[in-house]
Amino acid sequence: MARAMLVPLDGSPLAERALPYAEALARKTGAPLALVRAVPFLARPATDEPYPTLAEARDAAAREARDYLDGVAARLTARGVAAETAVPYADEAEGIIEEARRRGADPIVMATHGRGGLGRWVYGSVAEAVLARTPVPLLLVRAWAPEGAAALAGDRPLLLAPLDGSPFAEAALPVAEGLADRLGGDLLLLRAVLRPGPDFGPGWFAAPLLRDEPAADEGAARDYLRRVAEGFARRGRTVQTELRAGAPAEVIAAIGRERGAALAVMATRGYTGAERALLGSVADATLRHGSLPLLLVRPPAPDPPATAG
Repeated sequence: MARAMLVPLDGSPLAERALPYAEALARKTGAPLALVRAVPFLARPATDEPYPTLAEARDAAAREARDYLDGVAARLTARGVAAETAVPYADEAEGIIEEARRRGADPIVMATHGRGGLGRWVYGSVAEAVLARTPVPLLLVRAWAPEGAAALAGDRPLLLAPLDGSPFAEAALPVAEGLADRLGGDLLLLRAVLRPGPDFGPGWFAAPLLRDEPAADEGAARDYLRRVAEGFARRGRTVQTELRAGAPAEVIAAIGRERGAALAVMATRGYTGAERALLGSVADATLRHGSLPLLLVRPPAPDPPATAG
């Protein structure tokens, strides 16, 4: 049986905007959905009813969470989608991570909202904590663009795999290829090349560089995409490639719109704030400025260098 896809919900309509994407994935792959709502130590139900102890208030919050999730699961089941529920007694992020680990879930599907980047996700810092700590791929979808799930539900959905020439970015390719196989979809390898603006360089002295350097960069990027595509071809898989000049997030968003892509699959270190790495910044910019869902993959951390004994 296919591994479950975990859908964290907090009882809000915004969080439920992830459900159309999860449902589309479930229908295409046959995987069940696992709906989870964690109940932390200080949780209380939405009612103003007083409770003598923290434990009783927490138990009441857990009952409320179970009733809510059972209602969502019943609606999904009525539409032919298998859905299970879980209400772990844990901190929100920890409950999501542990439930995903316990079930071997893949992926976690969550909605985002607003245009303020990583710090404005549904669950706020909880989503950041999930991304930073879980090895499970995390699919983030825009709460204001639920109609995007139609691209996943269609025939041969297109998945974008943005690359920057680094082995780190390439670490997301097995996940992208595996998901494309499960969905019966196509994979497009994408490379963005930045061109210097007209104010770059000290006047006439830089003119030859402005003419030649972008062409050299684009040539190297094109050769790189060809080599990666040839690696897929040796395994019997055909992939599409596209090279385009521009800022990476803008290129991802533009090609996603033009090609009707279902989602993009990217590697990230899971850093936020001042610690963001380049691809983390690209992912954040794509979330803020575009509507394309992002499947974020955290490659395993490299082993520390051996020390002399």
